[in-house]
Amino acid sequence: MQPATLRRHTQRGTYEVAALAGVFRECFLAHVSYVDDGLPQCLPMIALFEELPDGEAAVYLHGHPTSRLIELVRHSVAEGDEKEPRQPVRVCIAATKVDGLVASSAPNGHTFNYRSAVVHGSCSLVTDREQKREIMRNVTNHIIAGRWEQVNPVASLQVSLVTVVRVSVERGSLKTRRGVPGIQPRNVEKDGPDREEPAWTGVIPLYERLEAPVASGLTDNAVVPGEMLRFIDERNERQRGYALEAAKQ
Repeated sequence: MQPATLRRHTQRGTYEVAALAGVFRECFLAHVSYVDDGLPQCLPMIALFEELPDGEAAVYLHGHPTSRLIELVRHSVAEGDEKEPRQPVRVCIAATKVDGLVASSAPNGHTFNYRSAVVHGSCSLVTDREQKREIMRNVTNHIIAGRWEQVNPVASLQVSLVTVVRVSVERGSLKTRRGVPGIQPRNVEKDGPDREEPAWTGVIPLYERLEAPVASGLTDNAVVPGEMLRFIDERNERQRGYALEAAKQ
């Protein structure tokens, strides 16, 4: 993977595959952007990030064969040949976590603490049935850790209906902001005096929190698995811990 070098605040950039993978793992959804007949499109999707040897990476997307992005990838594969290979569909995928609201002493100093991972790559189809099953397993466990092992086996029809796209990551970057706000300089002669009462500055930590499971009423005598409760507690603590630490550093 080549670095997608930052233009501003370059000190906030990281280009290690493991760091990008960590942000994708923490995001339930990512946003996938592509161009369809000259019109930019952007879709929220589950994006499974895979670290590969030698610093390379891939992202797996899935969907129904009739969804537009899937159609474009299928056509790009079907219409190409050895003499005139068709250009693959190229995408940009962004996964973002907001970790805090940053309050400065002046309007233009307000911002967020955040982690923003962005990758660019080319799409191909995953056709091996067992690999598709494994990706479906990873999708399920991305939503709730260990869930694949807690439920009925996937129906063969569902495996057939799902199309899986592999995005070979070519470029990527992670931009992170942590810490307290910057105090914006003011020219008292031009801008007027500061407020008599000092403006409060600081960070309001922000994090996702999963609440107690709510039963559907569709499966009699079923109990909430202990593994699910541990997943909820561990994720909540991890999210909270990062946001609080990010507010200080």
